[in-house]
This record gives sequence, C-alpha cells and structure tokens, in this order.
Amino acid sequence: MSNPGRRIEEIDKRLEQLPKGTLTYKTINGKKQPYIQRTIEGKSVSYYVRMSEREQILLEFEERSRLLEEKKRLTAYRESLAAILKDNPYLGENVGVGYQYFTEIKENNLFYIDKTYFITEWLHRSAKISLITRPRRFGKTLLLSTVRTFLDPHYAEHPEYFEDLKVWQDPLCRMKFGQIPVISVSFGSCKGIDYAHSMRGMLNSLKAMYSSQDDLLTSERLEEDDRNEFKEIREALFRGEETVVENSIPILCRLVYKHYGVKPVILLDEYDTPLLEAYVGGYWEEMIASCRGLFHNTFKENEWFERAIITGVTKISRNSLFSDLNNIETYTITDEEYSDCFGFTEKEVEDALKCQNMDCFQEVKAMYDGFIFGNHRDIYNPWSICNFLNRGKLISYWINTSSNKIIGDIIRRHPVRSKFEIERLMAGEVVHKKINENITFQYMDGDENSLWSLLLAVGYIKADNVEKYEEYTECDVSVTNQEVMSMFRNEILGMFDNGNLYYNEFIRALLAHNTEEMEDILLDITYSSMSYFDTGTSSKRNPENFFHGLVLGLIVSLKDRYRIISNRESGRGRYDIALYPIRPEENAFIMEFKVFDERKEKDLAQTAANALRQIEEKQYEADMIAAGIPGERICKLGFAFEGKEVMVVKEKHRQ
Repeated sequence: MSNPGRRIEEIDKRLEQLPKGTLTYKTINGKKQPYIQRTIEGKSVSYYVRMSEREQILLEFEERSRLLEEKKRLTAYRESLAAILKDNPYLGENVGVGYQYFTEIKENNLFYIDKTYFITEWLHRSAKISLITRPRRFGKTLLLSTVRTFLDPHYAEHPEYFEDLKVWQDPLCRMKFGQIPVISVSFGSCKGIDYAHSMRGMLNSLKAMYSSQDDLLTSERLEEDDRNEFKEIREALFRGEETVVENSIPILCRLVYKHYGVKPVILLDEYDTPLLEAYVGGYWEEMIASCRGLFHNTFKENEWFERAIITGVTKISRNSLFSDLNNIETYTITDEEYSDCFGFTEKEVEDALKCQNMDCFQEVKAMYDGFIFGNHRDIYNPWSICNFLNRGKLISYWINTSSNKIIGDIIRRHPVRSKFEIERLMAGEVVHKKINENITFQYMDGDENSLWSLLLAVGYIKADNVEKYEEYTECDVSVTNQEVMSMFRNEILGMFDNGNLYYNEFIRALLAHNTEEMEDILLDITYSSMSYFDTGTSSKRNPENFFHGLVLGLIVSLKDRYRIISNRESGRGRYDIALYPIRPEENAFIMEFKVFDERKEKDLAQTAANALRQIEEKQYEADMIAAGIPGERICKLGFAFEGKEVMVVKEKHRQ
C-alpha cells in the first residue's frame, strides 16, 4: 500500500464507533467469565457480561484489538516509508514501463529511482569524452535524457524537476542547471538488413537532432549564412544525403556555440548499434568507414564542444573506431566508476517493493539479482524490476534479442570450443577466463575470446574476482541470475546444437575407435575456425589446455552414457580426460594430450606415442580397474598437436 495514511484514517473512524473499555476474565464458580470495564458518561463502570450480550461484546473487543494492531503496523510502515521516500521520493508512484525520457516521467508523476548523482559525479570529473558501456535495458537512454534535461537551457524554467533529487544537493550542479546547451542523438534505430537501410536510420536520428535545435533559425546571434547552413544540412538530412553525415554534428556544435556563447555537451546513445548490426548483416567495412569518419570529425577535429558522453553495450577497440582519440575515457561493467549509476541496487529494489506494498523481496532476489558492476554487487536489471512491479508476475522479462544475433553468429562460425564451458555455466559452475573487453570485429572469426567478451558485455555472464591487466581482464565468470539462466537453456545451447555436426561425427568416431576420422574432424575444426593464436606454441595460452577444452566440448553430450572426468589423479599421476561407462558393457576411455616439443621429439608421431607411453607409465587406468572395469575394455588414446596439425593414436585392447 503506497499510501497507508488513508487506511489509518479509516481505522480511526471505525474505532470511534466501537465502545471503549477493557476486557479481562475472572474465575467465578470455577469458570472464566468476561469482565468489562468501561467509561459511561464520565463514570467508570465494571460488570460481568450477561449471556445475551456476550457474543456481540466479544466481537467488538476482538475487532478493536485487530484494528489497533493493524494501525500500529501501518504507522510503523508509514514511518519507514517516510525515511525511504526522503531518499527516493518517487518510489511510491505508479510504475510505468517503456518510458525513456525524464520529462515524461516527471510530467506524469511516475515511479523513478533517483540516479541524478551520476550528473554530480560526471561534472566533478575531468574526462573530455566518457564512453560508458552497459547491457541493454539498464537505463542508459533515461540517464542521458536526465542529463540533457538538467543542463540544457530549454528546460531552465523547470527547477522543480530536480529540487528534491540528489543532484540538487551539490552547489556546483545547481550553478550548472540550465546553463549548458546539449546536442543529443541516439543511434538505436540504425538497424537494417543492409548498409543503405541502416544509414537511413542514422540519417533520421541526425535529422531529429537538428529538429530539436530549430530555435537557431530565429537566433539573432547567428548570421544569415549560419542560418542558411543550418537549413541546408537539415534539408540534406531530410533528403537522405549521406555526404553531410560526417560533419553534421560538428557544424551543429559551432552554430549552437554561437547562439548560446557556451560550448555544448554532446550526448551519443547506443553508438555501437549500427556496428553490431553491420557485423551480423555483412556490411561491416562500409559501416565502420562511415562511423570512423563521423567520430573523427565529431570528437577529434571539433573544437566547438565542451564534453561528451557516449553510451553503448560493447567497447569497440580503439584500433577499429577510436584510433586517433587520446581524450576518451572508457568505463565498462568491470570498472568502479559509475558502477551504481546504471541498474538498481539491492537497497533500491527492496525499498521499491516496500513502497509498492509487495512483500516478496526474497523471491525477487532469487530471480533477478546477480549483476556485478565494478565494486557493486547485487545490481538488478531495471527493465525486469519495473515490469515485475507493474505486473506482479515473477517471470523473465529481459530478452536481449539484438545481442543474441551476434552471439549466435559467432557460435555458428566456431561452435565447438566453448560448449563444454557453457555446459558448466548452465550447471551453476564458475569458469575462470581471461577476457579482452575490447571488441575487435575484424578478428572475431579467429578468436574465441569474442564470444566471452560479448556474453559479459551484454550481461549474460557476470565477472567476479576481477584483475585488470593492460589488454585483458582476468576473472571468474558465471551465469548472471535465474532469469538469464532460462535464456541460456532456451537459446544459447540451441545455438550450439544448430551450429554444425562436429559433435555427432566426433562421438561416432570415438565410440568406433576410429582414430583417422577423429583426426580428420579435429583438422577440419582447426583449419576452418581457429587461428594460430589459439593453437600455436607461441601463444600466451597453454595449447594443451586449449585442445583439452576443445575435446571436452566435443564429447560433453555423452554425459548421459559416461561419467566424464577431467584432470583427476589416478595411479601415479593426473590424466587429462577419462570416460567411465554407465553401462558395464561399454568401453572406457583414457585420453592424454601433448603438444609437439621439437627439443625432445622428432615428429608428431613421436609426440602421440609419448602421450600413450605416459598413460601406461603413470598407470592412469588404476582407478578404472579398481572400479571393476576390465583392462581389455579400456581404450587409451594419445592426442598430439603442432599448430593446427593433429594426430590421434590408440593402444590396442589387451587380449
């Protein structure tokens, strides 16, 4: 109940109607009898209740007791709400879903969690250009709209929008209110099946940007040539002329500066949407060329803007897009800066549920909790929480279809390598990874890291125990929460299953002990979808671990027939992979992986033979024999690798 005061008033009215007094019991003739003390016409009267009155009087006292208890609870609730609403004054309002603009929320008096302290934090920082990445549906568009409403002179007559919000508590921010013009544009609609279609979306976005500054047409501070230039650019955008795109923002910055005498702030939302779409659609080269030119002219060659905020889902590498920008600071989901400015914290969710009179915090936490941004744990997706507050149904609301396109594309291009680790994630396990948060689209086809980078960027996995190095982020990853887990089961695993037939072919060859076919399949995988960076001995990665994970991914679907054990001690050492049959009539397998060492071995065949020799010398089959598996049913396989070359050998069954 968002307004308990009304119910308290109703209780007080009813209490006035009920007789006042106290009810006790006294024992008379061995039986407890109700004894009432009341004030009647100013006099205290005590009497035993007659049998004819007893039921009615007892009901009155029972109702009074119940109402007083409810009033006590509601009074405490109202006091707790007052403390909550002092910090977040709009938690008790009607919840709206899909509102992306701050003015809409204020004008309709809707539910709103105060994130305006982002403005304070940003204004006190010195970064010229701030690139902030967060998953979709995490309030990026709303927050940029809030920044625009706070700074832009167009809204200077509405200080009441902010007077009870956190940003108003800072003296510097109050001085900046309504004093800085803002140029705002979103590339969220720059989607299409081809380059031309996507560019139409970008032209429409830039056209809307110009239309929002129509007051320049009547500006007395602009010369006639300036006003004509504004009209020419706007009309060219209306006509769909791509030639004006690269200079459209810097020209508008100059004109806005001349009109206000203050350099504007640039807000660019969903900057990476056209590039993500281009990668999936197959027109990357055309789109990156256009975006690189626009970004260079807007943020490098433009002297007419004060600062800029860019938001998106991914951090596209400097070499791809920002190669000549030395004035940009990037804040990803693993960075501490602005870590609680996007998404709802646990306290905010708990307070919102209280203000909406929803006593289900533990259920909500189990379903939607789990995101980690920087040093803030227990971050919730605003889209899911607002939908739940609005509908009251504990279901999955957050489906990131745009990101699924590109993830599915990567999986289809090389579906084998990560399936085993995805299976582990779905089992609730933690996987340790080195992730490069820079998305380099040019090398996606040859780098498994691109899949993990995207899964982290879009919010499907969370990073814990983060250690940052120059290029890589080392962390423990796991599925974000129960809501995302259902998406994993329904969609991500299906992408692997639909990727290709490597799994079934390899398993068929393994169970038939056909080493030549196993070699062919592994060679096909390494040559068609893996780079030397993955397999080469010069790689920073351990090649044995890489191929170990590759084979685990190929055989993971055997888990219903085999107990698959990896890196377990047996005999006098630790084997790589062992398959224990669930049905006693089937064969067991022991696998050992070795990478060719030119200092010790003359060729790949000797490497494979050494792998088999290690199985024998270390007595890796000891645990299997102890488990009752006959020696003649244990198939030993040696895998040898050199770069992309593969050899598989087996030891014949004992007779």
